[in-house]
Amino acid sequence: MRSMRTLALSFAAGAVLALPSLVLAQALPELPPAHDDQGNEVETYAVVNGEMVAPPAIPMGEPAMIARIFDEGANRSQVMDILTHLAEEIGPRLTGSTNAETANRWAMEQFERWGLHNSSLFEWGTIPYRFDRGESWGKVYQGRDEHAITALTTLAWAPGTEGAARGKAIRMPATQEEFDAVREQLPGAWVIIPTDLSGRRGVRGVTGSANARYAARQEARDGIGKPAPEPVVIPDDPIAGPWAGELKVGERGGYPCRMEITRHDDGSVTGTMAFGEGELKAFENGSLEDGVLAFEYETMRGRSRYEFRVSDDGLAGTSKSMEDESAPFRDIAMSRPEPAPTGPSMLEQVVACNPLGYVSSSNDERVWTSSISGWRELTGDSIAKDLEVIISGDDYDYINSRIFDGAELELEFDMSNALTEGPFPVYNTVAEIPGTEWPDEVVIVSAHLDSWNGPGSQGVTDNGTGSSVTLEAARILAAAGAQPKRTIRFILWTGEEQGLLGSRAYVESLSDEEKAKIVCCLVDDGGTNTQGGIVCIEPMKEYLAAATAPINGRIWDEEDGKYLNCNVHTVENMPQGGGSDHASFNSQGIPGFFWDEIGRSVYGYGWHTQHDRLDIAIPNYLRQSATNTAIAAYNLACAPEMLAREVKEEEPAAQ
Repeated sequence: MRSMRTLALSFAAGAVLALPSLVLAQALPELPPAHDDQGNEVETYAVVNGEMVAPPAIPMGEPAMIARIFDEGANRSQVMDILTHLAEEIGPRLTGSTNAETANRWAMEQFERWGLHNSSLFEWGTIPYRFDRGESWGKVYQGRDEHAITALTTLAWAPGTEGAARGKAIRMPATQEEFDAVREQLPGAWVIIPTDLSGRRGVRGVTGSANARYAARQEARDGIGKPAPEPVVIPDDPIAGPWAGELKVGERGGYPCRMEITRHDDGSVTGTMAFGEGELKAFENGSLEDGVLAFEYETMRGRSRYEFRVSDDGLAGTSKSMEDESAPFRDIAMSRPEPAPTGPSMLEQVVACNPLGYVSSSNDERVWTSSISGWRELTGDSIAKDLEVIISGDDYDYINSRIFDGAELELEFDMSNALTEGPFPVYNTVAEIPGTEWPDEVVIVSAHLDSWNGPGSQGVTDNGTGSSVTLEAARILAAAGAQPKRTIRFILWTGEEQGLLGSRAYVESLSDEEKAKIVCCLVDDGGTNTQGGIVCIEPMKEYLAAATAPINGRIWDEEDGKYLNCNVHTVENMPQGGGSDHASFNSQGIPGFFWDEIGRSVYGYGWHTQHDRLDIAIPNYLRQSATNTAIAAYNLACAPEMLAREVKEEEPAAQ
């Protein structure tokens, strides 16, 4: 009889195993007992809408194989080894960067080594410039005293410095008198942007503000020596004409937006709206009743409804997703744009002095990284000319307080940003375990491999954790010799951080027949917490409850003092929007699921910041997530039917 090690090696060589029943009987363990919240041994149970219930009596995967999968995932986990390699050997993985392609190819090699089939790179597009970030640091000098900048970043696809660049720290002048006083010092200086100065009216926040300032500086540079623009015309109407403002989500926000509104003689309202530097696009179903302006507007994230109260102070209101009931309300405020200057603007005058660059604050000890707008359309002429370094609130306060005390400071930054002209292809990594009975029907297990690459980040919680869970789920199933009836396909997306680009392109590449045969797409993109739940509509509930039941009551977390269960909770309608790759499938009527991540990790601490490092990962949570993913995918791939889909009522035919 061959040993289990020999069997595993033969599978790794590419063979599809057919394990003899005698081997299965001796080698496959039983599931350990399940436990309730008090630690009592109980029968296997599902968790549905927060309640322990008997698993639905739906035949799914072979019990012996489920036990083998659980044993491999719970007792021989390699999820932290995978994550450690991604974080420390490869590092952060910006879409299109050298690291991202390295990670794509490394993941493909792992799939091949584990014996998966059709391991390949799916090219979803090209980008004109590759952006790689090297070593970055900053220092503050006051006489002989030296202070290290603790946290800093720049937007991706923005310029860096050519080696270390040292110059005097000068606050951004706010008046002509202030400008005249520092005019001679601005060439070769670092300009400190006050925290209440956004570069444009109504733009605050971090990356949204920085993006707007890059655009404003480019506009100012282009406008040097040109006549002043025509003044903004505000109609004698409380609602019609131009508006500018910002959209805010909770404590985050600062997304610049603008509108042009037309009021017609019949009382109807039409108009256009745009975010950031995007083109104005018409909104729909506009109305103005009882002092409330309402309309619907669609972006790549889905359709939302906007409602504004009109007052003498401007427009103030909210937007709410019409497709995702769980999405939060977004506050939004608009005011009339400031009149255009009659002479060179303050920014034009500062830019013309050619300072070394600009320094802004994150208003927090964290620094968030994003990218400049238009990165997929970059040309040699459109690459930003003016560098902005974003530093932590603490570092900014140190600099600012000393300037106000009258101290003369010098700043030195070395931001090693490399822009390499392409074009460069960008990829998803794909591999699969083929189905034995219905191979054309597919369960997709996925996560996005790309991350932001701000200095200090290793791309762990967003989304090295989800990528390692996906890879580990593939390894578990391969090591267990699983033979699902349907194909289980593993996909690591890129381009997620830039708008779900890789997953959207993948879905668009499928024929209608192929889309109809995707059982579902499971996405892990919620950080280092445990897969504590999954959201579905009522017709999907029993299948998902049966698929996830084996994980419940079996993986204990000492620090949480509880078993790490998976709660299947129902909603009336499947969300059509969402900020991760499942939304690309939901928008096409394909069930897409985003695992609820529940636990003690604070997602916002590492999200897009310098803290997104290996030390915030929680191994036991990731062990549960990978094991749960492997079991759920195997069960759904062996279920008697495909997962139910939401059926939308057809509109009655026009008479």
